[in-house]
Amino acid sequence: MPEAVQDPPQDVNSDSPKENLTKMSFGDHLDELRRRLVWCMATLFVCVGVMLPFKSDVTKIYLHPYAIMWAQAYDDWLVKLDKEFEDGMGPTDPKAREAAAEFFTKTTREAILAGGYANPGEIRTLGGYDKPYPPTTDQVAWDAFVLDFTAYSKNVRQQRDRIKQVMWHEGRKEEIIAGEFNGKADLIYSQGGFPLHKNLKSVRPLEDFWTFMAACLLFACIAASPVLLWHIWAFISAGLYKTEKGVVHRALPFALGLLVTGVAFGYFVMVPYAFYFLAKMMDWTLVGPLFTVSDYFKFLLTLTVALGMVFQLPILMVALQKVGILKLATVRKHWRWAVLSFFVISAMLTPPDPVTQALMVTPMLTLFGLGLFLMWSSERKQKRAEAAASSKT
Repeated sequence: MPEAVQDPPQDVNSDSPKENLTKMSFGDHLDELRRRLVWCMATLFVCVGVMLPFKSDVTKIYLHPYAIMWAQAYDDWLVKLDKEFEDGMGPTDPKAREAAAEFFTKTTREAILAGGYANPGEIRTLGGYDKPYPPTTDQVAWDAFVLDFTAYSKNVRQQRDRIKQVMWHEGRKEEIIAGEFNGKADLIYSQGGFPLHKNLKSVRPLEDFWTFMAACLLFACIAASPVLLWHIWAFISAGLYKTEKGVVHRALPFALGLLVTGVAFGYFVMVPYAFYFLAKMMDWTLVGPLFTVSDYFKFLLTLTVALGMVFQLPILMVALQKVGILKLATVRKHWRWAVLSFFVISAMLTPPDPVTQALMVTPMLTLFGLGLFLMWSSERKQKRAEAAASSKT
């Protein structure tokens, strides 16, 4: 008698038998993989080719976080510049104070302090010094005048360069902040005195070109992601059962949403403020900040990719729970170690400053809380299913 035909294996989590999957040889798998890779590479090639004529637009996209940082640093510097002007001695009008600074030359000050200045009225009208010019015969009044005038004239004279900077920025700061000063950006440094350059620098002949090509490839992956994901899924799904496909269908949108959220958080928040903090840590009077385009792009890519991966934490926690590696009770018991590990990871993935590390560890703690909630919800749902199954029996 022929052997009895065996039933297909049963799914332990389902009442229906698993469907039969199409069997493929190793060579068939290689052919299928090669075909999918060709489609993916061709799509990327087309996307990169489309972006090549738009170098300025592509460059502006990956320089946007730096522009946010620069605008914030420039605005803070203007506040500091105005504060120094307000605290300084002299007329309140910048032009009048500039005239006073030019008036108090060494020769003029020596002539005034000698007691024989021919036009004492100019001390008030040109120099802005409103106290009377006392006669040298009144020794007490003269000594007080010498001390006060010396401090005043010296302070006004020392402000000469700062006053010129205040006047230069006074009529241009709105245009600069609005981003309409790009063609003359070097003047912000050479004449305006702001030490942080508005444009990144390229110190090697091919540095800007290779950075642009890397950005094109990155943006091409983003633009072609629907096609790439479809081909990857088409290759993988051939070896999955229907229930396994359902798990991926439910988890993938959530995972992609977290990935996009993490990258957007890094692009709009993390990178600008991390870069700003690092720039402010410098003493610009001793170390002039000069950032190259390749170093900036690496910084941008590292932080955004790291945050995109970090934002997958809830998915990872639920996945480990599903396969039985992680339990909710274990996570609750050892949550302090988890929090400590988040601080260690953030210290490893970010520059060595507390602000940047806080910007990374804060969403990690939030995502950890979300992961705990999802694990609790999954465990509760599983217990309800087990209770319903036991009540039927």
